Amino acid sequence: MHALAYEGKTEDARGRTVLKNRRVHVAVGEGTASVEEALAAFAAEWDWSRVERCTVGGDGAPWIRKVLEYLPQATYRLDPFHPKQAMRRALRHDPEAHRQLTAAVEAGKPWADVAAILNAARRRAEGEHRERVNELKRYLKNQWNGIVTHPDGRRLGTIEGHNYHVVARRMKRRGASWNEDGARHLGRLLAARANGELDRYARPAWRRREISSGTSISQGRLFGTRLTTQQIEDAAQWLRARIPALHGPYADREWVRALRHLADLSVA
Repeated sequence: MHALAYEGKTEDARGRTVLKNRRVHVAVGEGTASVEEALAAFAAEWDWSRVERCTVGGDGAPWIRKVLEYLPQATYRLDPFHPKQAMRRALRHDPEAHRQLTAAVEAGKPWADVAAILNAARRRAEGEHRERVNELKRYLKNQWNGIVTHPDGRRLGTIEGHNYHVVARRMKRRGASWNEDGARHLGRLLAARANGELDRYARPAWRRREISSGTSISQGRLFGTRLTTQQIEDAAQWLRARIPALHGPYADREWVRALRHLADLSVA
């Protein structure tokens, strides 16, 4: 699970929209446990008891709504990427119905108006197309409380692009596969990089060689707290992950040697 939290949106010096105080958390495992883990991680940045209002976005999975049990002040919004994709697929054969439905949803029309458009589209459709319209209606009705505009809800936009840049581009490219421990460890590294904290946890091999040659550095620190040697060793174990390509049939290839060098990390 890739979780993203921020305090709002603002503009940078170039006029681009950026997220204010953005924080990223990546978890691997059962959905509800991942939600709890993300909330605990974000609690290091925000005191949830003092947050008066927040908006939670998700892809429609039931476990994401568990957040509302922990944050009663929150409202839920469905990531617009998913209903738009569902409407496009189900009404590909009926462009006019797709146009009407999209306009109604974007205008915040009540469910009765949306249902009327879908009922008309179903009457015009036949066979497989009719079943797709029925499936779309069931989907939108089940997700309607996350689609309908809340007076206090904020438009979050889609997270798919952010998910690609932070997680998917690294973990899914070139047919990559990971065991659970490796995915969990890499996810933590990707989150640390997105949060600008990677240098707090790891240093490349060249820096370790420089230190071993006699160059002195300050004692390791984590969030401003001085670390003991045991804590540093524990962190090294925490970050260690398996990369199957390093030990596979191409272990002697040049690109694997380069990958091995890039993966050679130790704790600062």
